[in-house]
Amino acid sequence: MIQLPKEDRPTYILSYPRPVRLGRAAVLLLLIGTALVRWVLAWVHLILPLVQGADLAAQPLRPLIAAHLSLLLAAGAVAVVYAFLPDLSLADEGLAVRTIWGWQAIPWGTVTAVRVAGFERSPHRLVLVQGRWARRSPWPRLVSACLGAGLEPGLLFTSAIRDFRPLLERLRQEVAQAAPNALFDDEFFSLPAGLVVEPEPTLAGLVEQARDEGWPLALSAQAMGAVAGGLGVVNLLLLALVGGAWWRPLVVILLTGVEWGLGMFYLYALAEVFPGEIELRPAALLYPLPQVPRALLAVPMAMFVGSGAPFPAAMLGMAGVLWAVTLTALLVQQVFRLQSVLPAMAGAVLQALFQFLALILLFGG
Repeated sequence: MIQLPKEDRPTYILSYPRPVRLGRAAVLLLLIGTALVRWVLAWVHLILPLVQGADLAAQPLRPLIAAHLSLLLAAGAVAVVYAFLPDLSLADEGLAVRTIWGWQAIPWGTVTAVRVAGFERSPHRLVLVQGRWARRSPWPRLVSACLGAGLEPGLLFTSAIRDFRPLLERLRQEVAQAAPNALFDDEFFSLPAGLVVEPEPTLAGLVEQARDEGWPLALSAQAMGAVAGGLGVVNLLLLALVGGAWWRPLVVILLTGVEWGLGMFYLYALAEVFPGEIELRPAALLYPLPQVPRALLAVPMAMFVGSGAPFPAAMLGMAGVLWAVTLTALLVQQVFRLQSVLPAMAGAVLQALFQFLALILLFGG
């Protein structure tokens, strides 16, 4: 990306509605404030005993080191917040983006793909711009990964942004002129976005693909791997900042693999209870897909843990479990064509207990 000089800073800014801006500001304030408070308290706890005559060599330094590490991780978390749904503008150099470092431009010629995701029942649209402008920063790659679009650097904006249609048309024109080989995908399917915006039609389509063997096993493995990887990262951050047993991340990842096996047999066994049938392979393909929200929420969980706020992270973990359990019950309804989701809730309770066990192991002392 190109750093825009001060004299070329945009004057006409394409921003999001006020609730989005306020939510982003609240998250930034919580991340930065928590890390700063933890840093101040760590110094206070170190200095007060020294003032009272204690020996410096007898003071534990781990809380102070953890507080400085939290400041560093909080800076990374702030960069992540800026990477999702940033303010945009149009500049001669390219698409201008407000980042943590100020206004920067994505050169039109570096864009390799413009992917537009629409939905059946919702008028909202997502636009993912991918390219070669951020080779070192991991955050644009995280944006693409969260949408299931690989690891190429990406920029996300939605139809909620100001002047969405003129922005999209200008983007198409500039990219087509500067990068003729760029891909324009107007029917981009994003599994995570579909599960968030309209879960029922998304799950119904996945059930049909799994039965027709049109859904590859590798994608289901990636979905469950993302859940395990996200929880593993959160656990590693807890180990670095708080301490604990070194084997916990391994156990959490192992439990995720066990959960996939149990979930597969759970779906397969339901054919003995509900009308209809499902083969073992489609059951293995389908179970990981409703768990994708847990992988998505692992991102803010890691941000809060890294900034020294494990309680909001634990609340997000609980929300992820309830979300995934609800989606799994909707999946059962679609697989067996049930009139109501209520018959599927009995098995959902067992699933929730297993996932809450993994969460307790993650955040337990």
